[in-house]
Amino acid sequence: MRIKWNTKCKLLLLPSLIGTALFFVIPYLRVLYYSLIDNQFRRIFVWFDNYIDTLTNEYFLLALKNSLLLIVVCVPVLVVLALVISLALSYGIKWIQKTRFAFVLPMVIPTASIVLIWRSVFGESDTVLPIYLLFLWKNIGICIVLLTAAFTSIEKSVFEAARLDGANTFVLHTKITIPMIAPTVFFVTLLSIVNSFKIFKESYLYYGTNYPPDHSYTLQYYMNNNFLKLDYQSLATSAVLTSILVFGIVMAGMAIQRRYSK
Repeated sequence: MRIKWNTKCKLLLLPSLIGTALFFVIPYLRVLYYSLIDNQFRRIFVWFDNYIDTLTNEYFLLALKNSLLLIVVCVPVLVVLALVISLALSYGIKWIQKTRFAFVLPMVIPTASIVLIWRSVFGESDTVLPIYLLFLWKNIGICIVLLTAAFTSIEKSVFEAARLDGANTFVLHTKITIPMIAPTVFFVTLLSIVNSFKIFKESYLYYGTNYPPDHSYTLQYYMNNNFLKLDYQSLATSAVLTSILVFGIVMAGMAIQRRYSK
């Protein structure tokens, strides 16, 4: 019996869909359930009371502010730096090409080793600068790889035709290069935003405590501390709110991309 192509595709996707349901969808629904009950023993529905308590909690608001501040400050700097370095690599600037391995190095070095270096360099710094720089250094490699691939995929004949029409370097990059790699830039930006929520491990190892200085207290710390206190309702509620925040940012980024890619 011959199986149709569409049926074959569905059968091949089935293991992945089952895994996604078992390890992502069902656990998320369970977390959502915990966010709507008073505790895991009586299990009385209180609906949105936990959300109101969390949204009025001063520590959650502090964590939310710091997490958003990390996105607002670091992500634009990260994307711009990656763009400049990728452009230099695509132009074949020798001193940049000689150091290109250094940009990929953070992706292969163990986190504990990175933090050890950071602690020896910054010591007992009382600012959020070490965490910001750690985020930039940790994530710039993947951004450069993606953007360099986008730069090199542009046909050289496009630039040659533009130069014949009298376009200078500034016009080439603002009217041709940036619009053509815009989808990759949007993807890198969204990837960096998502990665900003994954800086907890590095920050935790750097400060070595569950309660870092106020300027570095992020949503991951808030959720981790609630887990240690076995406060599953606050943990579940903050996890749902964080997932909604990430989902909203990603959807907004995709909407912007669709609008400007037409």
